[in-house]
Amino acid sequence: MSHILDIKNLSKSYDGKNYALSECTFALDTGKICAVVGESGSGKSTLIRLIAGLERPNGGSITIKGAVMSDDNKITAPQNRHVGLVFQDYALFPHLPVAQNIGFGIKAHKDETLQQMLKLIKMDTYASAYPSELSGGQEQRVALARALALNPELLLLDEPFSNLDAALKSDLRQEIKQIVNQVGTSMIFITHDLYDAIDIADEILFLKKGKIQLHCPLSALSKSTENQAVKSLIDELKHNAEHLLQLLKH
Repeated sequence: MSHILDIKNLSKSYDGKNYALSECTFALDTGKICAVVGESGSGKSTLIRLIAGLERPNGGSITIKGAVMSDDNKITAPQNRHVGLVFQDYALFPHLPVAQNIGFGIKAHKDETLQQMLKLIKMDTYASAYPSELSGGQEQRVALARALALNPELLLLDEPFSNLDAALKSDLRQEIKQIVNQVGTSMIFITHDLYDAIDIADEILFLKKGKIQLHCPLSALSKSTENQAVKSLIDELKHNAEHLLQLLKH
């Protein structure tokens, strides 16, 4: 299976002293879903912003479908990377209805693509609705459709489930997995919640303090937890989740 993404020795520092990401190397196979897991400040958002081209790395290279997007000699603009990015807050245009949000940026076969996207996310009857009239899950699906409408080679999602309540999370996770598999794209999503990763990812990548601790198929995770850094990270993530649940009970 060919790689959709190859990252080698990728590093990023915002102040020239401390590194948000350091010497990261990994590859993603075409058609796979990868969850990037880590606590706040681990470098998750920096990683996808570098892949999307929103940040310039200090070192290393990013290759998408065999084409170098950034290295020591060049950097490709975000709009030329064939990468779709869905932000944590969805970033929908509040003054535009669903159809115009999804259609924003489509240059060819706009009507046909728009209808395909509305059908794909099962929101055919919401074309004229405004973002303020939608639930969080519906907003997420519209943001996803807007990214997919541009036919990206790789889809990036920033904490896609963090703004949803627990009751919606499981259903939306499965919906997103189904949509991504249906269109045949590859996806990386970042999360601090192990349940997100376990539910829909094919593989998992653990980040801690800007360094990759482990990258493996989800099926191999239980065999890989001899890594003490990963054990510590899993324990910390579980503790944070339990602490949050306790706070919500009060």
